[in-house]
Amino acid sequence: MEEEIIGGNIEGTNDTKDKEGEDKKQDTKEKKQRGPCKPKAKITPRVVLNDPALQAYRDHMQTYAIICKFMALWPTEKALQNWIKYHWKPKGSIDLHLGSKGFFTVVFMNIEDKDKFFEGGPYFFATVGLYMRPWIMNFVLERETFTSVPVWVSLYSLPLDYWKNESLMAIGNKLGRFVKISKATRRGKYISFARICVEMDLSGALPDEVILEAFDEERVQTVDYEHIPFRCHRCHEHGHLFRGCPQDQ
Repeated sequence: MEEEIIGGNIEGTNDTKDKEGEDKKQDTKEKKQRGPCKPKAKITPRVVLNDPALQAYRDHMQTYAIICKFMALWPTEKALQNWIKYHWKPKGSIDLHLGSKGFFTVVFMNIEDKDKFFEGGPYFFATVGLYMRPWIMNFVLERETFTSVPVWVSLYSLPLDYWKNESLMAIGNKLGRFVKISKATRRGKYISFARICVEMDLSGALPDEVILEAFDEERVQTVDYEHIPFRCHRCHEHGHLFRGCPQDQ
């Protein structure tokens, strides 16, 4: 008695062979459309660039340009132009180049402007600190990590007797490099917290508190950092978490 086959053909039947033949014809047709697979090039082309104009451009940029970035802030070109005109007030004109990851390059026409602004500071966009470095050759934005930036530090409930300049400077230098005291703190009008600007290395861990010792007395002082963005624990870059690290993509 012939068995009933349910759910399709068993292996070896004529219908199955016909289907396999059709699949092979389809594969052959697709390969012809794609063309033959080409092997990977065994030789990497080398481009020799000895153009004097390239060296002249590099020399110009090393003399007149600086690379900048605001911490965790990517202002638009118009916003940057307005910020530079308002805060730097350059005597000569500037050329602004926007890059990825919030980096931008400022090329000064006046060398005095460049030296003045690079050596000055710290500078802030609102309360966000500006990172600056001299222009260098072969600068790759995706690989650049910045560490030392100006940060505003708030010392909440700091007793009034610690509000002297010397005490605030000592606290700032223990956290990094003391830069300045805010105008409101110098006036001492509002004493809920003291505020100092400190240039800090963000590549390491930031202390949550400091111990203030004076005349055999100790006080644990809480430290709060303004506008410090989160940082990836893998690549140590700011602006994304571990699960969104570009190294995983």
